[in-house]
Order: sequence, then C-alpha cells, then structure tokens
Amino acid sequence: MHDRRIDGVEHTFGNEGALFKSAMTWWDWETKSIWSQPWGAAIEGELTGTRLTLLPYELVPWRSWVERQPNTKVLIDERASLVYNGRFPIDRFVIGVSFGEAAKGFYFASSANQGIVNETVGEFPVALFADAETRVVHVFISSPRAGLSGAQDLPEVLTFHAVEAAIELEDSTVQDIETGSTWDIEAGVATDGSLKGALLQRAPFISSYYWAWEDFNPHTEFWPNNEGRFDELE
Repeated sequence: MHDRRIDGVEHTFGNEGALFKSAMTWWDWETKSIWSQPWGAAIEGELTGTRLTLLPYELVPWRSWVERQPNTKVLIDERASLVYNGRFPIDRFVIGVSFGEAAKGFYFASSANQGIVNETVGEFPVALFADAETRVVHVFISSPRAGLSGAQDLPEVLTFHAVEAAIELEDSTVQDIETGSTWDIEAGVATDGSLKGALLQRAPFISSYYWAWEDFNPHTEFWPNNEGRFDELE
C-alpha cells in the first residue's frame, strides 16, 4: 500500500495491463507514466524515477479482521475466501522488509511456526509477529518511543517473547526481555510495566512469493535461510 500523493498532489492510478519482472504495473491518469507496483516507482514516462511512500499496514485475513472491527465495510468478490490445495496463499509467501539498500525476506511459514522473530534489517532492529492460526502479521521497529504517558528512559532495542498466559488465552500480549513490560502487539503499545505507554513504530512491508521479492530486491537476505521456502506450517 502506497501514499498516492506526489509533491502534495493526489494522483489516480489504474492497472496498466502489462507486466514488469512478472509483476503488475500501474499508470497514473495525470501524466500517463508507468509504475512498478512492487517498487512503487515510475519506470517510464514523465515521472520516471519518482517513488511513492510505502505505508505501514496490517496483513490480516478477513475473518480475523472482522472479529476485531465488526462494522468494517470492504469490497470483496467470490475469491476472497479461497483456500488453495488446503493452504492459504500467504503460507508460501515471504514478508519483505526493506530500509534503503537493506532488505530481508521472512518466510511466513517459518515466522509463523516461531511466532515472534527478533531480527535486524540493515541497521534497523525489527520484531515480526506472525500467527499460524489467524495468518495475522505485524512488523515493528523494535526501538521504543515515548508515548503521551510513556516512560522517557527507554532501551535502545527491545527483544520480545511470548507470554505463556497470553498463549493460553490466545490474546496478543507479549513481553520484552529487557524490562519485562507487557505489550499489545496489535496496537504496538506497552500496556504494563516500566515502559507502560511506550510505542513501537510499524515497519512497512510487502507480502509476495520469494522469487518475486528477490527479483525486485536482488541484494536481499532471507530468514531463516534459503531453505525456508520449503517450510510448512506445523
């Protein structure tokens, strides 16, 4: 998902129809420039070289989202609930995270089996949370920021682990090892402990097949390694 404002002006995009590196291309109505969807960048036309801002979002199956937001309206079709060969498409995807020239693809199956992945992408520490049951994914930069009522003396980096009671209750609470504070990973906020009120910044990411992510990010690393593409959810 990208911010479609360019120099403060909203642009309207459509499906151009052709593929670039086997991926969708857009065109904008205002200049007729052609855009690469994975890059969010114009590759032909007046705006060539212009890049849209990638926005943080949540990757959440409809059934999981509507449980939390029952009044949501969404445009869907009959394909919205398809399961392919007994699995969801995301089961074979990577969660791609990039900052500048640094990129890392996290195999969803491996990440969901582990539940919480504490890693780095370039110089940025990240925490990735993946739920094998709901297929919900959250990615945060794991350097906390002070909230309105949060603690001001914050660790530089946090390492997260699951809380046993939360696992039994199937809620979204985790703890950081550094202070023992508890966090709601859906909101990215500390709910108890010395860091109560502190916030985590969501990290933008892209979900795609590993080969598509690598095509557009040839310098990428993969987690846990290149063999992860063959993992299955337990």
